[in-house]
Amino acid sequence: MFNKTMKKAQKISILLIITLMTFGLWSPRANAALSITTNNASNVGYDRAILSGMLSEGSLPINAYFEFGTNPNSFNLATNPTYYNSLSSNFTAPISGLSSTTTYYFRAIAENPQGRVYGNILSFTTSYNPNYYTNNINYNYIGSQPAITTNPTTVISGNSAILNGFVNGNGLSTTAWFEWDTNTNFTNSTSQNYYGESMNSFNITLNNLYPNTLYYFRTVAQNSKGRVFGNTMSFVTGPMSYTSYTNYPNNQFLSSDLRVSTNPATNIDSTSAQLNGLIVNSGTISSDTYFEWGTTNSLGNKTEVISTGSLPAIRHANTINGLRSNTTYYFRAVANNGLVVKYGETNYFTTDNTNIVNTNITNTTNTTKNTPTITPVSQDERINIGASVIGASFLPNNLFGWLLLFILILLVIVLAQRLFRPSPLRQEQVMIQH
Repeated sequence: MFNKTMKKAQKISILLIITLMTFGLWSPRANAALSITTNNASNVGYDRAILSGMLSEGSLPINAYFEFGTNPNSFNLATNPTYYNSLSSNFTAPISGLSSTTTYYFRAIAENPQGRVYGNILSFTTSYNPNYYTNNINYNYIGSQPAITTNPTTVISGNSAILNGFVNGNGLSTTAWFEWDTNTNFTNSTSQNYYGESMNSFNITLNNLYPNTLYYFRTVAQNSKGRVFGNTMSFVTGPMSYTSYTNYPNNQFLSSDLRVSTNPATNIDSTSAQLNGLIVNSGTISSDTYFEWGTTNSLGNKTEVISTGSLPAIRHANTINGLRSNTTYYFRAVANNGLVVKYGETNYFTTDNTNIVNTNITNTTNTTKNTPTITPVSQDERINIGASVIGASFLPNNLFGWLLLFILILLVIVLAQRLFRPSPLRQEQVMIQH
């Protein structure tokens, strides 16, 4: 009897170990963080140098390159990104066309589908070029690096926008394109097109964008003298109706998991109060948020609409002024992503019983000022809020995770069959009794 119990305990222990290992493998926290280090430059001459860096950890694939320039706060040049298939690798990039006796600053950069990281900033100084000052015969100054400008977007809709730029090849064959994203990491790039050796305006249409979302973009140009970046600009896509979402090209990738919670009012006095709410957006559609309020459950008033952007969870606070003293007000938080509108529960508060000078103040939006703010909710706070609000999921978020889950399910089935299958001895006892 003791041996049977021990065998069952061993099987259960093995099952638990496999389960924990599998969840650890597909969990995003189990992936090593992408890391990169900038090393000292080598072979520094009067017009060239070799930049060096070190990749460490992260997940494949990895593209790495260098940014450099004469200003450590604004790198306007970059080497071509190179693909690396090793998680720990030294990499180098030669650069040329530099100015003599000039200090250049540079840093290594690595990026993969999860994001972009930057190495430390180092510097080097090119040597003196006697040919430049005495005899220009041995140095080629034909052409120079391109000039690039980012221009404002045009024709912005709920899911598209036209990006505009201007490029000057400065006498050399030049390509140009745009980098864009919902932040200034610029992880997305458009196709690179050839624009010749002279000046050209160019544009490209971005499609399949999310509505009510802030996007950043910049122009990029490159020729044989180097790569340059234009100024950074931004735009906000418009709202979208239900019909627009139905016809959205990638609607199979859209999800609308929007949760709203109304929190108690704070900072209440005789003429003002702070309304509070929690907006959790686990879907892929950006949302707007605001409060509805009034002296009855019918509410009737609405605070300023504010965008939550691409943040997964925010605390929304709005201080409204110009209220009546000793009056009960009702309010609720609201979130709208263009596809659905979600309402939080209705709460109430009562202003202080204090005599005020202006007795003609009424609770209308014409006489009431409000000041909205949003604060991102940290990962730890989201965990503490609870799965009932956050809508947390333990399902994997990539193909590798789903494969591990499938293997785990198969192992669970096999071990369960072996664990609960009648032993041969028990089968023999049943046969003898019959």
